[in-house]
Amino acid sequence: MKSERPKFDNLNTGVLFKATFKRDPEKSPDYIGTLNVEGKVWTIFGRMRKSQDGKPFMGLSVAVPKEKPEPKPAPPVDDFADDDLNF
Repeated sequence: MKSERPKFDNLNTGVLFKATFKRDPEKSPDYIGTLNVEGKVWTIFGRMRKSQDGKPFMGLSVAVPKEKPEPKPAPPVDDFADDDLNF
């Protein structure tokens, strides 16, 4: 008998992953992830920087995630539109 894992509570948590693809190395974030704040999910970006005295740090920015456009339904296909067969 398998024991069931308790459901993980994502509330007020976040995660960052190293960016694997960067269009513009100067402007693209080094890390990308999600952040759940009181049930609302945000996209979070991290960029490695250096302070004026040369110490490395990660700057963060947060944005509302882009909604994925819903796929358009395929137009109906009329299989018999050009049917010239006489039965």
